[in-house]
Amino acid sequence: MTLSVTQFYELAGVPIREIFSILAKEQGKEVDLDAMAVRCKELADELMKDGPDLIEPVVNIARQAHTNKIPIAVASSGIKPTVTGHLKGHGIIDLFQAIVTCEDVKQGKPAPDLYLLAAHKLGVDPNKCVAYEDAELGMESARRAGMAVVDVRDIEGVPDPRKGCVGDALGDAEARRC
Repeated sequence: MTLSVTQFYELAGVPIREIFSILAKEQGKEVDLDAMAVRCKELADELMKDGPDLIEPVVNIARQAHTNKIPIAVASSGIKPTVTGHLKGHGIIDLFQAIVTCEDVKQGKPAPDLYLLAAHKLGVDPNKCVAYEDAELGMESARRAGMAVVDVRDIEGVPDPRKGCVGDALGDAEARRC
């Protein structure tokens, strides 16, 4: 199966098994979703052995919230060991009072489940939350949860695939950052 860069970003936030299912259907393929998910994790672990690069403007928002005692959570479509491993590896896990991943909910993004659970774990009304997102489906998920949304791709210094600025998110060290 193939996945274009455009599809990669359009499907950002969708759990990997769902992505494989969508691609298989689109491309008329029969696949072993379990085997593909395992292989994808192996490849992702190898690519991201040092974790994804921090996006400093977004991390600065999290640090500011932490400093001001504003509760903050991660709502990720990734799997918990990977997400927590990256946060620990960069020394920022303590900024977050809750970490919610695809394993914690029945439906991933664009369903509101991740964001609703994150708000619940923080003890905050979702309507009083602001979600910081870098993917269309994630923004839809947060809006469906009743949250205000900030598209972090509009923040200076954040890679924006809409403008051809993707950093090394796809393992391309030569890709242009904005």
